[in-house]
Amino acid sequence: MSVVKSKRGEGQLLVITKANELATYTIKICSNEKNFPKHYRWCITSKIVDAAIEISNNANMANSVFVRDESDYALRKQYQTKALASTYSLLSMMDISYRVFGIENSRMEHWTKIAVEVQTMLRN
Repeated sequence: MSVVKSKRGEGQLLVITKANELATYTIKICSNEKNFPKHYRWCITSKIVDAAIEISNNANMANSVFVRDESDYALRKQYQTKALASTYSLLSMMDISYRVFGIENSRMEHWTKIAVEVQTMLRN
């Protein structure tokens, strides 16, 4: 028996896939010297990449918890909350980077779009 389309939720794997896409795109942006000069790599870009990877890791850990009781639910919720908090941190650092380094608008729009999509999926 199938579920009515309007009652379907987003699959957890979609969140993981999108979180991995965010981490991948973040690494590509931060590795590009046109966006971030080399001498800034260790003061800001490493923190940005770490936040994106943390989002992906926490989303994966939340998905790995099989919910059988309240403690499992609490653990899964804890990982989801950590991932969500990291999205806010990442978006803040992205905004700072945009203001300081003048990253192209189109790149920032795409990057921000992915981050906000992950954030929305984690909230749901």
